[in-house]
Amino acid sequence: MKYALIYDDDAAARRHSATLLKSLGYVVAETTTAQATLNATKALHFDVILTSSAHAAGERRALPSELSRLAPDTATVLLLDEDEPFPPLYHAFSATVTKPVTVRALRHALEFGLDGTGARPVPPTVRFERRDGQRRRHTRNAPSTRLA
Repeated sequence: MKYALIYDDDAAARRHSATLLKSLGYVVAETTTAQATLNATKALHFDVILTSSAHAAGERRALPSELSRLAPDTATVLLLDEDEPFPPLYHAFSATVTKPVTVRALRHALEFGLDGTGARPVPPTVRFERRDGQRRRHTRNAPSTRLA
């Protein structure tokens, strides 16, 4: 069985997306808040998470980074309104689908994702220790072992 989680503020859009996912063979859980989404992700394993928001309301943390921290092996799909621009966190999602969601668009996103290989988890970016992007160098002067 495949499991999906949907986070959307709009009840009609959430029910519509859940119906389409069920027709594709998913068992669907629905949430209405970002905190409920994070709690469900902590408690259960999902194959895919669909979210209509890139940020948790009232928090500084980005929702995709929290989801990838809690469920690193789960693909995340961003549901965008037609007139809404892509958020700066676009690269943190496995795929995007514009609303109103259609079976064809949803199936395409789940099978092909952003890179054409399917909706897979986005690998974490390489972390650097300094803000300028440089890796930390050893500053201690090691004693020289070279002979003169």
